[in-house]
Amino acid sequence: MASIYDVAKLAGVSKTLVSRVINNQKGVGEKSRQRILDAMEELNYRPNAIARSLVLQRTNIIGVIMDNLCQPFYFDFIKGIEQEIEKSSYEVLFCSARDNVEAKKKYIDFFSQGRTDGFILYGSNVRDHKLIGELEHSQVPMVIVENDVDGLNINNICVDNRYGSEVMMDYLIQQGCRNIYHVTGDLTVKAAIDRMEGYRAALRKNGMECREDMIIPADFTVDGGYRSMAKALEEGMECFPDAIYFGSDATAAGGMIALEEKGFKIPEDVKVAGFDNDSIILPNRQLKRLTTLSQPMFEMGANAVKLLLDDIKDSPEKKKRIIYYPELVVGETT
Repeated sequence: MASIYDVAKLAGVSKTLVSRVINNQKGVGEKSRQRILDAMEELNYRPNAIARSLVLQRTNIIGVIMDNLCQPFYFDFIKGIEQEIEKSSYEVLFCSARDNVEAKKKYIDFFSQGRTDGFILYGSNVRDHKLIGELEHSQVPMVIVENDVDGLNINNICVDNRYGSEVMMDYLIQQGCRNIYHVTGDLTVKAAIDRMEGYRAALRKNGMECREDMIIPADFTVDGGYRSMAKALEEGMECFPDAIYFGSDATAAGGMIALEEKGFKIPEDVKVAGFDNDSIILPNRQLKRLTTLSQPMFEMGANAVKLLLDDIKDSPEKKKRIIYYPELVVGETT
C-alpha cells in the first residue's frame, strides 16, 4: 500500500507539499499540485482519514440519532438526509436509539468526542426534554428535529402538530360531523400530546362538547390502535361517534380493523381520519385510502443537513428554527 512518502518521491516534492494538497491547503503551485495528484492516482494512494481529521480538526462525518431506522414512515426523512449529504464532502453515520434516552446520551457523547463534526437528533419523546435543555450550551454543532424546543437557542426543525389537528377537525366539522372522538398516539411523545391538544382546541373553538370519554388513549402502532378501539367498542360509548380522528395513520389502520370487525362501515357509519400520510401495508387486508395529514419528511431531512453543515462552517451565534405545517390529504374514509 502506497504511503505519503511514496507520493512525494514519485512527484519529486516534499511530504509537506503532498500533505497540503491532501488537505486542500494553500501554498502549492499549480504544476506541483498536478504532479502530486498524478502521483496519487498512479499509486492508487488513499489518504488516511483519521490522520487527515487530526490535521484539519474535521472528520467530514455527521451523526444522525433516531428512535427507529426501520419504520417505513421515516424512510423519506432518511432519503432527504442522504441526498443532501451527497451534494457535500461529508459522510453520514446513522444510529437507532430505540426510544431510549440513555442510548441517546451515549450516542451524543460518542459523536461529540471528535468522531463527527456534528449531529442530528430526531424524536419528540417528552423524556428527551431535559437532555435537549442540557445540549443548549454544548459547543458541538447540532440540529434537533421534531422535538419542539421553543425558547432554546438550538437549531430546530419541527412540525406544528397542534395546527395539523385543528385543520383536520375543521375539515371533519365542515363534513357535518358533530360527535368526533379522538384516539391518541403515544402520550409520552410530545407530537401525540400536541395533536390531542389541537383536537380539544378545535372543539372549543367551534363551541362543541369535549368529554374525557371522547379521548381514547392508544399509541402509534397498528396493534395499539386495534386494541384501544376494540376495547372502547366492547365497553360501549355514551354516544357513538360520527367521526374518529386517530393520532397516526398506523393507529387509524388498527382502529379501522376493529370497527369493521364489529360491522361498522367506513365512511358510511363513521368517518375516519389519521395523521402522517403514512403507507400502511397489512398482510391479507386491504384498507381504504385514509384521510390524513401530510408532513414534508424528505424536505425536513434535507434541511436538517443544510442547517447542520451551515452551523459546522460558520457557527452562528443565533441558531435557526424551521416550522412546517401539515397539509390535509383527503382520502376515501371521510
